[in-house]
Amino acid sequence: MKRPLKRHLKQGMVFLAAASIALAGSGCAAKPVDQASQEEKQTPVKVSKITNSSLTVDKEIVGTMKADANVTVMPKMSGELISLNIKKGDQVQKGQTLGKIDDRDLRTTVELQQAALEAQKAALDVAIANEKSAKTTIDGSASASAALNEASISWADAKKNLERIEALYKEGAVSKVEYESAVTAEQNAKLNYERSKIDIEKAEIGVKSSQAQLHQTELNVKQAQDRLKDTLIEATQSGEVVEVNAEVGDTVGPQTPLFKIVDLDPIMIESTISAGQLALFKEGQKVNVVIPVLHKEVSGVVSYISPIANESGLYVVEAKIDNKDKGIKPGMIGQFVLGQTIVEKALIIPTEAIVEQGGSTKIFIIKDGRAVEKAIEVIESQTDLTAIKGDVSDGDQVVIKGQNTLMDGNLVNVIEEGK
Repeated sequence: MKRPLKRHLKQGMVFLAAASIALAGSGCAAKPVDQASQEEKQTPVKVSKITNSSLTVDKEIVGTMKADANVTVMPKMSGELISLNIKKGDQVQKGQTLGKIDDRDLRTTVELQQAALEAQKAALDVAIANEKSAKTTIDGSASASAALNEASISWADAKKNLERIEALYKEGAVSKVEYESAVTAEQNAKLNYERSKIDIEKAEIGVKSSQAQLHQTELNVKQAQDRLKDTLIEATQSGEVVEVNAEVGDTVGPQTPLFKIVDLDPIMIESTISAGQLALFKEGQKVNVVIPVLHKEVSGVVSYISPIANESGLYVVEAKIDNKDKGIKPGMIGQFVLGQTIVEKALIIPTEAIVEQGGSTKIFIIKDGRAVEKAIEVIESQTDLTAIKGDVSDGDQVVIKGQNTLMDGNLVNVIEEGK
């Protein structure tokens, strides 16, 4: 913030008087009056160095501390709460069991489904055995193609035999009984082939059906086990438990906010800024944050900058701050402290060095032990530092105490050099 460039003459005179007394008292013996009057008086001064740099100002933007993560934990199913493993203030880890709902009925369901699964496995074994039996040939091989091939060959042999007997029967070489016997044999061979084909198809269908039923039963078991697991109420994030909203014996459900967990390390500061302030922030940028109530300054990293304005036309900016001791609490006020350059590359002097006199603005620098008056032009002035133009250089010593009583060419005694 700018302020008028006025020097506190009274303070300078006090400084000069004190320094003069100190100098006067430093001698071991008093000098004759006529000798002292002939010596040139030295003015004690305090100096600082002129620097060639940029003039920056700390810009403060107010924000509010918030938990980096804040979640409400609710059970996945309804039932009686039979245990609580934590209390407010406890630190928990993600996945940790916080409580449990009555699971007796669900345990019974799991046992029943597991029994059904074992029964279905046995049924599949029977179906596989039946399929194997249907496919087994006379020589003991067990494949559908072999079994059908054997029945097909028997049928083909019966048909050929029937054709031969029929020709002989027409010639009167065999009796009618022999002919009818051949017809019956061919029909039986055909029926046997068709029956074998149907039996194999039925056996294969039986195996597929048993496999499907087994898979369904496995799903039923998994579903029952998942429901049983849902009776455990687990932390969905690591952090501190700040709310416990039920007691053992209460009936709870998926709409019951049982616990609230906040993560305070890191903690977050959130602020809203104008469009003109957006240039002060970049994601990943390190920033200084002052927390007045704690009388401390900490560092943080910008983690989020809203790409769109809210209803008030402001943009949300967030930064994360390490908070291992949990000393910073949600709701505390913080201030972003951002250095903003207002003058690039200029001669910078302490503001207190400037002397305004008779409508002119000047400073005194030190050359060969004497004060040299220099007129200057103020470019930009802040409380502590001022950017100037003038016939001075980087590194020159400028008087910051005692200058109000100086004249050009005065002999000076530098008693202290400021930073």
